Amino acid sequence: MNTVQKDNNITKKEVQELLERNQKNLGLSDKNLEKLVKSMRSHTISRQMRKIFYQECLKKIERNEEETKGKFKHLTIEDRIGIEILHTAGFNNAFIGIFVGKNRSSIKREIDKNAIEIWDINSIKSPYKEKKQINIKYYSSEKAQKNAEGNKLKNRKKCKLDRYLNLRYAVVSLLKEKNIDYSPDVIANLSKEGKIKEAETSVGANAIYRAVKARKYGLTVNDLPHGRGYFKKQNNNPHTQTKEISERKKEISIEVMPEEIKNKETNTHFEGDSVVGVAKGRHNTLITLVNTASQFLLIKRSENKTGQATVNVFDKLEEEIPELYKIMETLLLDNGIEFSKIEEMMTSVKDREKKRFQIYFTHPYASYERGCNENKNRLIRRYFKKGNLVEDLSDEDILNIAKKINNMPRKALGYKTPLEVFENNLKKKGIDTSFLDVYRIKLPKCLAA
Repeated sequence: MNTVQKDNNITKKEVQELLERNQKNLGLSDKNLEKLVKSMRSHTISRQMRKIFYQECLKKIERNEEETKGKFKHLTIEDRIGIEILHTAGFNNAFIGIFVGKNRSSIKREIDKNAIEIWDINSIKSPYKEKKQINIKYYSSEKAQKNAEGNKLKNRKKCKLDRYLNLRYAVVSLLKEKNIDYSPDVIANLSKEGKIKEAETSVGANAIYRAVKARKYGLTVNDLPHGRGYFKKQNNNPHTQTKEISERKKEISIEVMPEEIKNKETNTHFEGDSVVGVAKGRHNTLITLVNTASQFLLIKRSENKTGQATVNVFDKLEEEIPELYKIMETLLLDNGIEFSKIEEMMTSVKDREKKRFQIYFTHPYASYERGCNENKNRLIRRYFKKGNLVEDLSDEDILNIAKKINNMPRKALGYKTPLEVFENNLKKKGIDTSFLDVYRIKLPKCLAA
């Protein structure tokens, strides 16, 4: 099949030669051929229309009747341009129907529906009725295409959130829930499993995202757990530049960390970092510790960003959780100054001869090596923005942030919460889980018990 390049300009002569060469295949009589060639010289036919008409002629020449037999297809913009050209040239509906592969009655309905009446000064229907002449009708392919697209949108089935009141109410309630951050993906899974009370049907995550983006039902992107970040283009190129680190940190770098830990085959591995409010000055910081197997998060206040302050945090944590050495066997940290007292951090406060855990360090400027911890730090930033002071947060505020994150169902966990998974892992080892009671919250009323 002959093809026309996108940038090529089809001349009137080329169209004429094609029509004359394929007069029989196109079903053109000598009179119709002359009429069509003459119409191509009209100023109403643009270069683009002429090009599309040329391509449509090629398609008709090589059209296989068996391929289109029994298959209904809507008129395309190319078909409508062909109709406009042939109708303007004066061809009847039967001939136009044969050309575009449609019944003549379909062509008549298409023309009548999308015809533009041109008021002629001599028309009997015009305000100037002194002289008598039939009014002129002109078929517009542009108007016809716009009408077709509008009707398609009009007849489109409404989304489930528009049709089902109880489902819509539950989705909005869960997105605006203050105690737990439910993502659209989690809500979709809850509806699929029938855990939403009185919901008429289930709903997909994409439908919820579309509603939020369209600002329907009083929802905004600020109601999403991840805020505006979902609709922004993400940059997945990590910064991998490395610098020289101390000899001690080199000895216990991530490179010597056992493979079973790297492959997440253990339930006792944690990743740690610090979250600051104001970079300058000696202010309080937040020490964040994440269990990689369950994504369970511990947040502890540190007096400042110094090595001794961090040691004090771990000492206090060991007193709060007596079996910490069973729960946290290994810990992966970054190269911040707050983690400079390596031996003191690893030494148990109860028995100075024993280790409470083994520490490893990532490469400098390689935060992606602690991906689980970095993800949780981003979650914390939803509630604690940069530039704010940690001193302004009460201990209850810090605990509430940890509660929200630990009770947030995660897709990676089979839509279970980090608290659920972490607790189950500890129970399998026979470890007392009473210290987790402070992280429990009440479920929303709209969720089935």
